[in-house]
Amino acid sequence: MFKPFDLLNSVLNEIERGLGGEINAEILAEKFSLSAIHLQRLFRFAFRQSIGMYIHSRKLAASIWDLLNTNLNVLDIALEHGFGYEQSYIRAFKREFGLTPGELRKTRRVVKITPPLHLLDYNRFADGLIFGPDIVMVPQFHVVGKQYQVSFRDQLSLTSYLANQFQNNEKKLIPNTLNPNVGINICSEAGADADYFLFMPSVQVKSLDNIPDGFDHYTFPSSLCARFRFIGMDNSSLNMATADGMFKAIDDFMDNEYQQYFLERKRVNIDMYNPSSWGGLFAQWEWYAPVIIRTSNEKPAIPAGIFNIYRQEMPALRFIGKKYVEPETEPYAESLYKKALTSLDDWRWNHLFDAIEKQIGSNTKTIYRGGDSYTILLKNNDRAVEYWIGMFTPKGTGIPAGYETIDFPESALEVCRVYGKRDSIINYDEECRKKIVEEGVHINDESGWFFQRFNWHRFFEEDKFGKRILEYCYRV
Repeated sequence: MFKPFDLLNSVLNEIERGLGGEINAEILAEKFSLSAIHLQRLFRFAFRQSIGMYIHSRKLAASIWDLLNTNLNVLDIALEHGFGYEQSYIRAFKREFGLTPGELRKTRRVVKITPPLHLLDYNRFADGLIFGPDIVMVPQFHVVGKQYQVSFRDQLSLTSYLANQFQNNEKKLIPNTLNPNVGINICSEAGADADYFLFMPSVQVKSLDNIPDGFDHYTFPSSLCARFRFIGMDNSSLNMATADGMFKAIDDFMDNEYQQYFLERKRVNIDMYNPSSWGGLFAQWEWYAPVIIRTSNEKPAIPAGIFNIYRQEMPALRFIGKKYVEPETEPYAESLYKKALTSLDDWRWNHLFDAIEKQIGSNTKTIYRGGDSYTILLKNNDRAVEYWIGMFTPKGTGIPAGYETIDFPESALEVCRVYGKRDSIINYDEECRKKIVEEGVHINDESGWFFQRFNWHRFFEEDKFGKRILEYCYRV
């Protein structure tokens, strides 16, 4: 089975090859072993136009070359480009370009054509495609559903489960629904310091009258929004890797100095999907977040780079995780930090932290300040660079099967906090060490260990400027 990128790219190429003959959705669908209806839905979702009208416009555009560069009569050109009759070609040509083929030959006017569509590398995901953002106006609408508190750690696994439960069981109890096949998930901020967000799987309703007992409601106000569209192999492709990839695309959007908007996704964002339109083929999903117009003088309250250093006492703790060893080419080179962060992402996608958190229990925050963070522990050996992925746990915590451990004595930490874009703040060890020494603090390098602390609320959830906070911790 084709992946979405390969399928749509092949369809676009096949259309260009077929402009001089008969080409339509049915022929394309048969070539790629698809239903014509599903191909048409997929094409419209991806490119925001019908495949039939696109082929029609491309044929007319291709015919212009013959009009201007050959002596073929209009009938022959019409037949060459798939029009059965000269008059139907002339009428279509005039609707498209505002003048007849003969008038174009005579006047040689400049006309605007429909260029061929292309998929670019930034559209490509491992098993999907992403498009956007488009800036759109979303009118006010009402939804009814069930609202839950979801921790940031559980956002992908639990939200998918809750949304499926709602769609399969609870949605049918809601009266006065609009577009009942379209699932709408509302994610909103619970509070500035909350470790969870509010998640409400829902369906649009005509009014907020007759809400069943036990259900919640929400009104999304008319809002200017950024819209991203995602096409995946199936619903399982909406995973942590997809989410991270999408938010990287959002970061790229935020980094563009020419764009005029700030995203307010921390306040609220919505996603919409219609399983009935997938036809067992590809998942199609839309994500919206309100935007506000950027003002020229609006800047982050925190300067980029190192913005705070503070002392912290750390009790005796056990670090549980797994060890990775890389050949040393340059101590703590940027490539190492990227590899370590990739390993951290793999842990999140594959739920490898779950076994450690189960051993800790529900009181991860009470271990010590920052105890609920995921950690990259780094060490520079003589022959290789060693790093660990895992979490600090109370002394004596049981070790899950397949994991390793290091016990650390009670110590004082100097914590260096860095603010900026995700990929720019992961290689600040040298700058942090220099800043700490400048403040007259001696770093205890006898053990060789230091660690990066990835807090969910500060690192994995960026602010409206698309920036995050990463903590570097050194024993002193």
